[in-house]
Amino acid sequence: MPALPAPEQEMSSMEADGRSGIDTLAGLMASVAIFISVLGATDFDFSIEGTHLDARPVRLSVAAVVLALVAAGLGGRHRRLAGAAVAIAGTCWIIAMTVAVITQRPLF
Repeated sequence: MPALPAPEQEMSSMEADGRSGIDTLAGLMASVAIFISVLGATDFDFSIEGTHLDARPVRLSVAAVVLALVAAGLGGRHRRLAGAAVAIAGTCWIIAMTVAVITQRPLF
């Protein structure tokens, strides 16, 4: 049976696996930003139990870009995912605005 480490040699769980809550939050924010931006680019019309919900490209795209930029600012382990989220959100914003203008749908 291995000996237990001395009290001064103990490591916290934060030091042991190198993860923090901020890293997890940044990854979650980047993933949600990608989802929202793709949702805005597809220009879906939703209807839930008779309630019609419009997917307005400006509202969704701006929210996705802001969320992706905040996730990129937090950095951490998921900085590549956050960078990809910024690129995807920007690209989907351009696509969503183009589709909305061509199909003459409201932007706001």
